[in-house]
Amino acid sequence: MNIPIQIDTVSIARATNAAHYEYLAMVMRRVEEIPIENDLWRKAVDEFRRAFTDEDKAFKKYSASLKTAPLRDADTERDRLYASLRDAVKAFAKFPIAEMSQTAEPLLRIIKNYRINTAENYMKESGNIENLLQDMSAYRDQLRLLKLDSVVAQLKTKNDEVRKLIAERNEERGDVVLGELAAARRASDGAYAAVVFYTNAYFAMNPERREAEDLVKRMDKDFEYFRKHAMNTSGGKRQSPEADTDANAKVAEG
Repeated sequence: MNIPIQIDTVSIARATNAAHYEYLAMVMRRVEEIPIENDLWRKAVDEFRRAFTDEDKAFKKYSASLKTAPLRDADTERDRLYASLRDAVKAFAKFPIAEMSQTAEPLLRIIKNYRINTAENYMKESGNIENLLQDMSAYRDQLRLLKLDSVVAQLKTKNDEVRKLIAERNEERGDVVLGELAAARRASDGAYAAVVFYTNAYFAMNPERREAEDLVKRMDKDFEYFRKHAMNTSGGKRQSPEADTDANAKVAEG
């Protein structure tokens, strides 16, 4: 006797927060698109829906922050100020008047030493700019002569603002929010496992039912894609729900 195809029952707990959420949202769509007329299955789906609704709320609380837009704006302005400083120093270093080019040389060396990439994550760029500004503070006379002292002062102010917003944003995403999300994820994992179990069981007992076969095949295909492209399996170590925080990354967020 042939055993019908089954949805893989491998745990999804080691997925990152975003991947975990997106996968379960896909599962939710599948069970709503292809319902099975079975009381135990419907009960499992209802419990899964409640658990996923709680995870949805916790994930949105974790992802959203009132500091996101101000942080992005402050970083954009900081990048402009740094680019202006860098480009001006490079231009002065090529100036045909020796006094000007020689004045710019030590400043250009500092800029080249740090090689700041404005696409780097917020925290790394903040630290690099802070160190660059400290090094440049030894050349106040040169900065005044080139009339770049005001640009440096504005860059320091904006860099301090970015660092403050990073700290405030991290505090918003503190232990309480992370704990709430972790608890919601655990509840979703259990409810998801029940849906998989009852879907597999129903199809095994009713292999002739087209809706059961369609649901199992689609969910199994979805899981294979998820496992290959979304799960963090490096080194066989579990990815904790807290490990994928993006508070210091330059990414588009809601």
